[in-house]
Amino acid sequence: MARELQVSQATIREALQKLERSGLVTRRENLGTFVTRLSPKDIRERLALRVILEVTAARAAAEHMIEEDFKELERRLEVLGKSVESDHYYAAAQADLDFHRYVWMCSGNETLCAVLEQVTVPLFAFISVMRSHDLHRLQDVVASHTPLIEALRSRDARAISEAFERGATASYEPFLRNGDPLIAATAYGFLETQHLGPRA
Repeated sequence: MARELQVSQATIREALQKLERSGLVTRRENLGTFVTRLSPKDIRERLALRVILEVTAARAAAEHMIEEDFKELERRLEVLGKSVESDHYYAAAQADLDFHRYVWMCSGNETLCAVLEQVTVPLFAFISVMRSHDLHRLQDVVASHTPLIEALRSRDARAISEAFERGATASYEPFLRNGDPLIAATAYGFLETQHLGPRA
């Protein structure tokens, strides 16, 4: 990789370490470093954690957010909208993640932000790859974020919990069923083959 990219081996090692901390690659002793693949079980477990952590972050954020913070969220939502309009899957995933990162940051809890990064970034990478293979469309992505902003503005704990739980899980539902999208994803090699049921 160092030769191919014309950089030092130290640079490659540092980059791989950052990717590992983000959960995007997995290091296997004496074997090397591999792109992280998520099984349906992995996705369910990460989503369960994300819901708990992100709801906690959002409820804390709502206590601190001022009008400038809401304007920044609206700006990030506009960036997401432009990516969706151009059908740019990677940019849309990045913009989507940046939107949520800002909410996490507004919580003021740096440890919570760091844990959310580790749990959530691989999920965003996964959904980006799935969308790029037309296994999921971008049409409803922007609309799904508006209720999040409205819930934060309300500062109502229950509304925030419901909106962020729904927002965190909705995009992944097609991949957690034993149907064609899941089998197709496995065929592409983006999912580990694991307990896919009789249709597999």
